[in-house]
Amino acid sequence: MIPRAVLNRVDRVAANGRTGPILSTCEVDGEDEVEVFVKLSAGCDQNVVNLAREAIAACLAADLGLPVPKPWLIEIPPEIIPVVTDAQIAEKLRRSCPIAFGSTRTPGFTAWSTGQRLSDAMRPTASAILLFDAIIQNPDRRAENPNCLVQGNELRIIDHELAFMHRIILFWKAPWLLGGMKDFETHGRHIFVNELKGAPIDFAPIKFRWTALSDARLQEYERAIPPEWAAARADIDAALKLIADARDNIDACIRELGRILA
Repeated sequence: MIPRAVLNRVDRVAANGRTGPILSTCEVDGEDEVEVFVKLSAGCDQNVVNLAREAIAACLAADLGLPVPKPWLIEIPPEIIPVVTDAQIAEKLRRSCPIAFGSTRTPGFTAWSTGQRLSDAMRPTASAILLFDAIIQNPDRRAENPNCLVQGNELRIIDHELAFMHRIILFWKAPWLLGGMKDFETHGRHIFVNELKGAPIDFAPIKFRWTALSDARLQEYERAIPPEWAAARADIDAALKLIADARDNIDACIRELGRILA
């Protein structure tokens, strides 16, 4: 479900990103090369747990028709570490799980900036992204850290390692309950809230995508997680249950988002 590639060259640390992803060239099927931002477990607060959250979010976003860069499971061959010239990157590679998470580089896209406006063409995608973030409990699409790229009317969403943290949040309220999306009422909490407030939104296509998610498909998400990330088991189970429960309560999720945007 998520293809594999092998790290074969490290170019540099990304200009942005709290986890310090590295822009790298990776080899696919021993032939083709692809430029990938590689997120290493040693750069994450919760190690492979964050990588697993990224992978599940990427699978879900793709099934919902949301614009995420193509994800990869990146194999880190031990023989590459001694030839990495940057000592800090080499040390991070050494301390990391040998399977990392990667996102295909999207040249031509720039970061969403403060004061940027949604065009009419962007609004359907933006509203679907907002519901996605509300359901997966993603706190990291804020005004000061948008984790959203834009080129013309196209959007790309990145960095979901902080999603699905609900099981460790005290007094957490599910997004289909009244007040379950209350956090989005805070100014700047999500880059699209003010842009979508009061706007007419057709949630029918979004609802269709959510209701089309089968239990069998969610099991495929689970099987996409490599065994090297086994320490994330409890968080994987919690993420998949949240997705299934939200699917079964999608009308209530949409109503709660509608209340926020009214």
